[in-house]
Amino acid sequence: MQVASTDLRSLAVFRAVVEHRGFLGAQVALGLSQSAVSFHIKALEERLGLALCRRGRGGFELTDRGAIVYEQSNLLFLALDTFESRVGGLKRRITGTLRLGLVDNTITDPDLPIHRLIAVFGRKAPDAVLTLSIDAPEALLAALGNGGIDIAILPETQNYRGLKFSPLRDERHSLYCAASHPLFHRPEATTEDIEKHAFVVRPYANSRELHHFPNAVAGVKVSNMEAQALFIMSGRYIGYLPDHYARLWVGRGEMRPIMADTASIASPFFIAARAADRPTALRDLFMTELIGLASERAHLRSLADEADHADPDREGRVSAGPARR
Repeated sequence: MQVASTDLRSLAVFRAVVEHRGFLGAQVALGLSQSAVSFHIKALEERLGLALCRRGRGGFELTDRGAIVYEQSNLLFLALDTFESRVGGLKRRITGTLRLGLVDNTITDPDLPIHRLIAVFGRKAPDAVLTLSIDAPEALLAALGNGGIDIAILPETQNYRGLKFSPLRDERHSLYCAASHPLFHRPEATTEDIEKHAFVVRPYANSRELHHFPNAVAGVKVSNMEAQALFIMSGRYIGYLPDHYARLWVGRGEMRPIMADTASIASPFFIAARAADRPTALRDLFMTELIGLASERAHLRSLADEADHADPDREGRVSAGPARR
C-alpha cells in the first residue's frame, strides 16, 4: 500500500494505544477524545483490511496481525526519524526526534544532571525534539528493543540480543532503615543482626543488593525505587537506596544508613541503544554532551573526595551549616 500522511497519523494513534495498553491511556497521552482515537483505529483497520485489536469487557488485546503491524510501524517511524535527521544534516542543521528513557528518581542525582543536558540540547539543536520516558529498567529495555525509544540510561541488567551497552558511571547505594525500624538505634549491629531482618529488593539488582548479606531474606520485591523507599519507610523492611535519593529522609532524621562504611554497593549505569542503529548527527550530539557531562561530574566528585580525605572534618562542617540557620 502507498502510505499517506493520514495513515501516518492513524499509525501514531495506534502505536499510542498499544504502548499505553488501551484507548484510555492513548486518549490521555495524545489529548484526544475517545471518539477520535476510535476513528483513527477504525480508519487504519479499513485502510489495511485487517483487524488490529479486540476491544471489549476483557480489555484491550492486539490480534496477531495487529502485533505484526505494530512491529513494522516501529521500523517505519525509526526510518522517518533517521530521514529527518539526515536531511537536516545536509542543511547543516540538526533536526529530528530523539527519544530518551530514564529510570525513576534520576532527578535527585547531582552527578547526572539531566536538566543541564536538556538545556544544552535545546541550545545546540533548537530544531530537534527530545522526548523523555521514565520507567523501570525492564520496561525501558523492552521499549528500546521494539523501537519505542532510541537511548536508555539505566542501571546494569542482563544483556539483551540486539542491544549494545556502554558504561557511563557508578552510583553509590547504601543500606537504609527507617526511624521506626529496630535497627535504627543500633549503630553497632553486626552482619548477623542485619540478616535477621527482611529486605526489600529490586529483582534486577537482587544479587547485588544481598552481596554483603548472603543469608538475608528478600521479603518483598519491587520494580522501582519509590516503591522500595516506601517499604523502607514503613519500618518493616530494610533496603538499598542511592545516597542522593535517601539524603532528604536522612536529613530529617527519618532514615539512616546501616554499616555505611562497609556495606555500600556500586550500581553501574550504562547507556543502552540498538546495535543495528546507524549514528545520526542528533544522536552523536546527545552522546557527546552526555559523556562530557558525566566526565565533568566524575572529576568534580574526585576533587571533593580528595578534599574530604585531606580534611576529615570538612563534610561534618558542611552538613552542619544549614542546620544552624
